[in-house]
Amino acid sequence: MTVGRSDYRPTTRFGTLTGRRVLVGFAGFFGIVFAVNGVFIYKALSTFDGVEVEGAYQKGRAYNHLLERMDEQRLLGWTAAIATGPAPDGGTRLTVRFARADGTALTGLEVEGTFWRPVAAGEDRRLPLAEAAPGIYGTVFDLAHDGNWLVRIAATGPGGETFVQEERVVVGRSADR
Repeated sequence: MTVGRSDYRPTTRFGTLTGRRVLVGFAGFFGIVFAVNGVFIYKALSTFDGVEVEGAYQKGRAYNHLLERMDEQRLLGWTAAIATGPAPDGGTRLTVRFARADGTALTGLEVEGTFWRPVAAGEDRRLPLAEAAPGIYGTVFDLAHDGNWLVRIAATGPGGETFVQEERVVVGRSADR
């Protein structure tokens, strides 16, 4: 095969293509890529919302155990209705109503309530809840801030049964429910 005459002429619109121009083009391209990546890394690190999770690796490894516990809890048939509101003497009242699957009140439980603030470390509050009436447990928490909180209820029955429920609540003078 022979190469004959061709009418192809490289464009000279942007100058002739030389090794130096190719080097500058590659350097410019990768310079832009590194600069954009740098901006993204800066934004990712400077806008961290502070969500704290201790022992994330261990929690991930124990996920199947958590699923088994959830199945056991579902078989119990217990329900919990969580309510928060302002306490007469200040603070936030947490009230939980426990019932069996047939609707009868659950009595004799050991109940612990935790208010967990997902965006600030050291704000968590944990207290035992006392049985005020059959199936109704409550206590008053002194929370440092209004706003979004996670409420976690952990109950243990007389036979060693366990029940856990989490719910997001908004705490404030007019937001309590």
